[in-house]
Amino acid sequence: METGASPNMNEPVLRVRGLGHSVGGRRLFESLELEVQAGESVAITGPSGSGKSTLLSCVLGLIRPDTGTVAVAGTDITALRGSALARHRSGHIGMVFQFGELLPELSPLDNVALAALLAGVPRHDAYRQAVALLTELGVPAASSSEHISGGERQRTAVARALINSPALLLADEPTGALDTDTRDRVADLLFSMPTRHQCGLLVVTHDVAIAQRADRTLSLGGGALAATNSSGASTE
Repeated sequence: METGASPNMNEPVLRVRGLGHSVGGRRLFESLELEVQAGESVAITGPSGSGKSTLLSCVLGLIRPDTGTVAVAGTDITALRGSALARHRSGHIGMVFQFGELLPELSPLDNVALAALLAGVPRHDAYRQAVALLTELGVPAASSSEHISGGERQRTAVARALINSPALLLADEPTGALDTDTRDRVADLLFSMPTRHQCGLLVVTHDVAIAQRADRTLSLGGGALAATNSSGASTE
């Protein structure tokens, strides 16, 4: 399995500059700045309504901000449209959702391989890479993703996010639906990914214990990001 990488290794895999965005007349971001390097994990915390999920949507290109730029793997996605945006997202960004968002009627193998097939990878290569990832992440064979545990479903979701060797891995409350033991095992796996696959990892979470596993923890509030200390308090 090839590791994900930015086209220019001197550039961050994610660079957000001057991000400004309003929703319903409320200013969510005001000149927000963020960088994530290959091999680095960054966690973002903040109260509900502070804009954490909206920020992820801007990074995914699902929401076009009012002002500023969002560069993923060296390309400003705010300048992309339609199929060009979809291709760049598929090739450079992997996403892990809170509830996995797997297709329940498909096996874990088919769920992972499908992401590669949709990106144009030949069938043999897609399934070979899917088998390798699922084996690496310890997901058992099953006829349906409904027949595996919650933790195994999240590991399958991580494998699906990695199948196209993304430069940037995003995770939105990836352990929020798991019990404590399973949460810790999934978090161990997730935060090992930047080193194992040389991608950047950006995690949004309400769980301070999960956030503290990241190389850097930032708090979103008042339209900006601020570094936090080990107790979760802002240092600015």
